[in-house]
Amino acid sequence: MKKLLIALLSVLVFLPAYAGSKADKETLVWRYEVQDLNLVAKDGKSVIFKIWSYSKNEKTALMQAGKNAVHAVIFKQIGYSPALAGTEAVETEQKAFFKEFFSDGGEYMRFVQFANNGAVGPQDKIKIKNEYKIGVKVTVNRADLRKYLEERGVLKSMNSMF
Repeated sequence: MKKLLIALLSVLVFLPAYAGSKADKETLVWRYEVQDLNLVAKDGKSVIFKIWSYSKNEKTALMQAGKNAVHAVIFKQIGYSPALAGTEAVETEQKAFFKEFFSDGGEYMRFVQFANNGAVGPQDKIKIKNEYKIGVKVTVNRADLRKYLEERGVLKSMNSMF
């Protein structure tokens, strides 16, 4: 009985560390929409747009918004800005890199900023059945993100193409 109790307590103590966050789990299935705002960043290196994230929990959707925004810049065309990765195969080929990159507190955070400190206006919070659709205006530093991904060998350098 004592061994069973110790085993049960061990599982309860260590399970949260292995379970990961809800945002990490939701990253496994990228569910978002990109809304081009036709805005140009003053620095000329960044792209500004609204990212719409889905989750059963408002806070999780907001946490996921930063990951979704960076993912969109890497893999989707936003307005006139083409995706950084020429193909979505890069995500599969670099699976270990992206798992760490998009983990909670991961390096993706260096490249995204939320307008209004991530405050969500009432028009940007939509309840759909049993989940929320949250819209957040973001700025992603596209130039620095490209440089970072090239240095890590995830993307080919633009110089290597010529």
